[in-house]
Formats: sequence, C-alpha cells, structure tokens
Amino acid sequence: MSLTYARKMALGAERARYRRRLQEVLDAQGMSGVALARELGISGVAVYRTLSGQIHSPKVLDWLRAHGAPEKYLCDPRNDRP
Repeated sequence: MSLTYARKMALGAERARYRRRLQEVLDAQGMSGVALARELGISGVAVYRTLSGQIHSPKVLDWLRAHGAPEKYLCDPRNDRP
C-alpha cells in the first residue's frame, strides 16, 4: 500500500523533531553532512533536507540506520505500517 502525501509529510515533520539526535549519529562517526553526501554520491542539500524531514532519501536513512540511529528517529516511510 502506498502512503499518502499527507502521511509522508507527517513522517517528515516527526523526523524534523529528531534532527539533533540524527546529527549526533553523524557526529559520533566524525561525519559532516557534506562528507556524508560525498560518501553516498548525493548532494549536501539532499542530506540536509532528509535530516530536516523535507525529503526521505533512502540512502541517507539507510546510512543512519546502519550507524546506530534508532528507528523511532528515522520516521522512514518505507517502514510505516498503517
């Protein structure tokens, strides 16, 4: 089942509340948003917008997950179940 636009926006708004916690995951790895973007082959804007909940980049979300970010902070639409 595909998520509605409104649900994706709600998940993004929820992730924005955890932005500082997600930044702590980057910090613990010694990574900046720009360095992560370079590693993932995406733009720094995509990393910033994902952390702030504006978009849902699977690359960024998967990296955060693999580096210890709790699921509750990710608000990943791919894992959202009605």
